[in-house]
Amino acid sequence: MGIWFAIILVTLVVVGSVVWIRPSPRDQKLAKWRRDAIVAGMKVRMQTLKAEPKNSGIRDDVSGVTYEWFNPQSDKKDTSSWAVVKTQGWLTDHLPEGWSWYNEIPANVEAQKINEIINAAPYALNALERTPISSRIIWDENGAEFDAQVLKAYLQQLQAIS
Repeated sequence: MGIWFAIILVTLVVVGSVVWIRPSPRDQKLAKWRRDAIVAGMKVRMQTLKAEPKNSGIRDDVSGVTYEWFNPQSDKKDTSSWAVVKTQGWLTDHLPEGWSWYNEIPANVEAQKINEIINAAPYALNALERTPISSRIIWDENGAEFDAQVLKAYLQQLQAIS
């Protein structure tokens, strides 16, 4: 009787350990999304935009998973850099409800184009950022479906705003 109990216990420990370390369906889905994004030419990583309460009134860090596309044909004359975050802050001029400028309002950017790109977002975003060499989104990777090519096209449209 004791030997059978030991065999069952060891079997349960081995099977339980294997089941415990297997990725969940959500982990498998996110791994596929990230792999598709990397294959499409984007860089994927966990990042945080630090709060800037002095400059913009943003009190909480904006964190999530960053999907970033680097422009292979960046223009050296392009100096346009800006970021918007979906949180409360002081700098909300010409942005949709709930969005704020991160750190400063850029002087030479058309706010209407930024409004259009925010409203055309294929996913629920936490932040958008555009620099002369790249564009990126920060989001929570929520949703049922993901299309890396759609996101890449969206980031290319974001990069075209100068």
